[in-house]
Amino acid sequence: MATEDAFNAAKAMSTLLGGFFKDVANEIGLEKALSLYAKHGEVVGAMVARAVKERLGDKEFDMKTLASVGSGLYQICGYTYELEETPTSIKVKCFQCPFYEGFKNAGLDDQTIEAACSQSVAVELAELKKTFPQLSGRLKFRSAPDQPCIDEFELAK
Repeated sequence: MATEDAFNAAKAMSTLLGGFFKDVANEIGLEKALSLYAKHGEVVGAMVARAVKERLGDKEFDMKTLASVGSGLYQICGYTYELEETPTSIKVKCFQCPFYEGFKNAGLDDQTIEAACSQSVAVELAELKKTFPQLSGRLKFRSAPDQPCIDEFELAK
């Protein structure tokens, strides 16, 4: 599947998810909806950890393997991104994000989207740390709609 096709498919599904999220937030409140939404980070984090462990086999953890698994995930989801990797860090600039675009299409504002993404990424990273405690990371949400989000991963010093 071409990146544009993957992006459009993921954006369409994210628009539906964003609409559902909006309805849930209206029904039970934004904070509770954000907390429930963030729980999917557990599944994503565990899935990534499992894939990295499988690729590593008997080898020690390395950022190259995490970058390879992560790159596959970004591609499948249709992101347009740049990945910079060193032996101790990974920086991913996400320019075109189907989740951001889908949630915008559903009528969510940047503040709500940032909260949803930040909380789910924090849960995802916590799940990854269960398997790879030497790993830390963060999301730097886009400073403007035309700027990228940046995912950063580092080995603990």
